[in-house]
Amino acid sequence: MSFARQSLGSLLTLGFGVAVSVLLPRVLGPEARGEYQLAVKLAGLVLAVAQWGIPEVLLQLMADGRASTARLIGTSLSMGLAGAAVTAVVLGLAAPLLRDNLLRGVEPLLLWLTLAGSLASLVGLLARRFIQLGGRLDVYNGLDVGRTLLFLAMVALGGILLPRQALGPTIAWLLGEITLAVAATAFLWQHVRGGGGRSPEARVSASWSPEPALAKELARSGAPIQLGLLGMFVGSEGGAFVLNANLDVATVGIYSVALSVSRLVLQVSIALRTALQPRLVTIEQDSAALTARVTRHGLLWMVVVAFALAIGSPLAPLVFTSEFAAVGPALVLLLPGMVAYGVWQLVASHLLRIGRRGLLASIAWLFGLTSMVLQAFGAQAVGLTGAATGLSIAYILATVVVLTAFVHLSGRPARELLPAPADLAFYVGLTRRALATR
Repeated sequence: MSFARQSLGSLLTLGFGVAVSVLLPRVLGPEARGEYQLAVKLAGLVLAVAQWGIPEVLLQLMADGRASTARLIGTSLSMGLAGAAVTAVVLGLAAPLLRDNLLRGVEPLLLWLTLAGSLASLVGLLARRFIQLGGRLDVYNGLDVGRTLLFLAMVALGGILLPRQALGPTIAWLLGEITLAVAATAFLWQHVRGGGGRSPEARVSASWSPEPALAKELARSGAPIQLGLLGMFVGSEGGAFVLNANLDVATVGIYSVALSVSRLVLQVSIALRTALQPRLVTIEQDSAALTARVTRHGLLWMVVVAFALAIGSPLAPLVFTSEFAAVGPALVLLLPGMVAYGVWQLVASHLLRIGRRGLLASIAWLFGLTSMVLQAFGAQAVGLTGAATGLSIAYILATVVVLTAFVHLSGRPARELLPAPADLAFYVGLTRRALATR
């Protein structure tokens, strides 16, 4: 399957992302939307802590052929589940201490549901990563689309049974994560261990038994990425908790809608990155050239999507109801930062391939700390738009650092990352080939 077709398959989730962004605020209203956001992001913190940086480390380990896929699966799942269980319990016990500030207005039941669901999220995350790196992007994308469709159906049902309550979408999220984890793990089990007409001896050799030595290597290699993931969580998601502590949960709901819409830009980079990373199992120079080419095309389309969203931002009260009128200005301020972050994601693929995990972790914490300071200052100074401006500036600053590192380490000129007039020929040819197949 061609790179373009694989990327377009990933972009199918863009339409479902739009549906989720529209449906949730209309069903919940600002306050319940903010409550749901804070509860789910607590589960996101579990993932940031418990995945040990394994998804990123796998790219290099599988490229180097240093361990069998089956052993990597068993060791990764064992480490992830253990870490998620411990982290979820710690956060659950600490939640009452945060009830009057960071988690103000969030029902304890929602927190426990999302913390329990974080274990399923971890399994789904790791299983889909193996599916992606194994080249089965059709399955990888299909699982994502299926989860989103189930979530949409359950949210619509919850809107009827539990109107304007965060419990409905929280249950929908939990069921979606469990379904994804079960389906992805079942596919891996069939594909890696039991499929393909293998002999009993081959199936035994493909056992998912964890290996202590491999676990140590994953933990050691993933430690810098682990720190980076925490930095990214603090910078990208901490703003919602800052707003809740300084303002109110309804403002968090409005901010979360602006964020979710602005992150539709990232669907472009996610789609390209999903197809890019399995192809980086090559020599470093080819990896840099491919990354630069994909980034150039990704930047072009992210700018197009960002302009479209900016033009449509005045329609926010019509799309999300008048309670979310403040989404429009915040969205416009967030879009430049999201375009920058999309470029960051793509360029980081090469830096991961060459093992620069410590560098990426340092940049992530630079972003995290800068983002928290700017969002807190902006929220106190001018409210919602101040927080949005602070986050966008932090993304742009961190992306400049990532780009500088990429140019220095890869030897590729910076101009290769910028769209050129000749790129139009690619899309003309792609359109002609698509029409010719009909």
